[in-house]
Amino acid sequence: MISVKFNTIELNKILNNSINYSNGFIEGIEMEKIEFHRVLGGFAAEALGKYIDAKARMNPETLHHVYEWDCAGQSNSRLFNFSVTATSSNISINGNFLPSKTISSTSSERFPNKANIMENDIAITIKPKKSDVLAFEYDNEMVFTRNSIHIDHPGGDKVAGSFGKTVDDFFNNYFKNSLLRPFLDKLSEAKEFSQSFAQGTKSGKSVGVKAGRKYLDVSGIVIEWVYQV
Repeated sequence: MISVKFNTIELNKILNNSINYSNGFIEGIEMEKIEFHRVLGGFAAEALGKYIDAKARMNPETLHHVYEWDCAGQSNSRLFNFSVTATSSNISINGNFLPSKTISSTSSERFPNKANIMENDIAITIKPKKSDVLAFEYDNEMVFTRNSIHIDHPGGDKVAGSFGKTVDDFFNNYFKNSLLRPFLDKLSEAKEFSQSFAQGTKSGKSVGVKAGRKYLDVSGIVIEWVYQV
């Protein structure tokens, strides 16, 4: 009878280190989640702004209200901004309308809340302020009246809700199907895990943590803005 004995000390050490390496890899990912979400959220907010600009240049009649007068689609004339809040479990992007600082060519008064009022289809009433007569231009002609003017759809019939619809379209279609692809491609490979595995069988958890953090590091990803009108 032949009897063979194996010394499993080294094998067990490798197996334990492999388990610790895997656990460390997951821990490293958890450590980088907030930064990953912060970067992704910042990129999404920037891309969203550019997307709205492009849509406004293509359809100024629907999005002119979220820009200064006669500046639809110009990034430096936006009447909106986005703030990003990131945690380890989610990304929140909140939008706010900004007050208008310019005056329409057909008016002598500022309309500070034009973005919010027009987007939400809030009816307005215009009354004479410094005189008994209200003067305004309509169909290229000056109109004078002593009566107040009630406007049911300020900004036009195509404006109400268009900003919100554009934001929804960005996240439901363009962002998910196009701009998110580089991030998903990188995360689907997980090459950092395999590249450091051999070293992980010798050193264990610390190597796994480093590999996990590298896996979720998206600083090297280059995103090109490809949406064109």
